[in-house]
Amino acid sequence: MSEVAKPKNPEDDWKIWLVVNPATWLMPVLFAVLLVAIAVHWVVFAIGLGWGA
Repeated sequence: MSEVAKPKNPEDDWKIWLVVNPATWLMPVLFAVLLVAIAVHWVVFAIGLGWGA
């Protein structure tokens, strides 16, 4: 395990895009973020902390 080079941040930050291809994963990630945001708003309004709180 000692032969694995440790990443040097931020110089090696670009390497994440070799694994996470934005052409493939950007829209699914954004849709997941949208669903989480809608769920959070739904819960907040359901417990009565909406606009009139």
